[in-house]
Amino acid sequence: MIDDPAEALDILLEELKRQKAAGVRRVSVSDDALASLKSLVGAPVPPPAPVASAAAAPVVRAAAPAPIPASVRPVTPKTAAVVATAPIPDAPIFTLPAGTKAERMQALKQIVDACAETKKHLTPPHRPLLGHGSLDAKIVFVGDAPSLEEMEAGKVFAGPAGEVFSKILTAAALTESDYFLAAVTVWRPEPPTAYGKRPPTARELAFNLPYLRAQIDVIQPKAVIALGAQAFESLHGRSRSITDARGNWFELSGIPMMASLHPNYLLHNSNNALKRIFWEDFLQVMEKVGLPISEKQRGFFIPK
Repeated sequence: MIDDPAEALDILLEELKRQKAAGVRRVSVSDDALASLKSLVGAPVPPPAPVASAAAAPVVRAAAPAPIPASVRPVTPKTAAVVATAPIPDAPIFTLPAGTKAERMQALKQIVDACAETKKHLTPPHRPLLGHGSLDAKIVFVGDAPSLEEMEAGKVFAGPAGEVFSKILTAAALTESDYFLAAVTVWRPEPPTAYGKRPPTARELAFNLPYLRAQIDVIQPKAVIALGAQAFESLHGRSRSITDARGNWFELSGIPMMASLHPNYLLHNSNNALKRIFWEDFLQVMEKVGLPISEKQRGFFIPK
């Protein structure tokens, strides 16, 4: 829980901005939620009125996001969320046994499957969502916490954003043997409503981090790419925003780590200037892991 009303409202506004940027046009707001908001700002909360007939829940309408000018870089909001859930315990401590990469990844899967806290956040038939791809990957890409679509598909980067990212991987001439895809959490953060979506809290990220780091430790890639604010916060912290950090290299236990944008930006803002920003990060990654780059590839998405 967040005790400071100002902080709570600030986080709520940031989340509404994030949903607006993601293309959300309506947000359902329950009577209880409205009462909570009024209590935060010190407004009197009237008793519930008798219900004469069924009525639609009030909605907050957001205007369509304006196109991002070529000179403006996208801004990623904070990843914290206002959510009333049971306290998240401290991060799990475990050691994977020696063995082949496949054996160690299987041991990690068994640990995650048996995790009591993880089970609390799963709705049957969903299972904990570890990454997928080559265990000998040159690059590990880390994305957001799983969406409902990803949980149902049983794999990260499923859905429209995953399709966009797949096209980027193809443009970079990366094969399935070159990469491994992972998420910051092994469960989908419970939303405040049945159909909502929210980023994970800092506590949720911290609890899931050992599972993410274990996957990277098993694979031992040449580079790790944090796609978006959630991944960057999980692996590096909040010392810099993703807007400032993107395109820069950091170190993750001796492994080079690049911060970049999440493919969702390309999904909802499909201008060439933004694609070029994303692509320039990819060119750096390709150079870092020793992949050949053609002149044609160097010229992708340059505004004409």
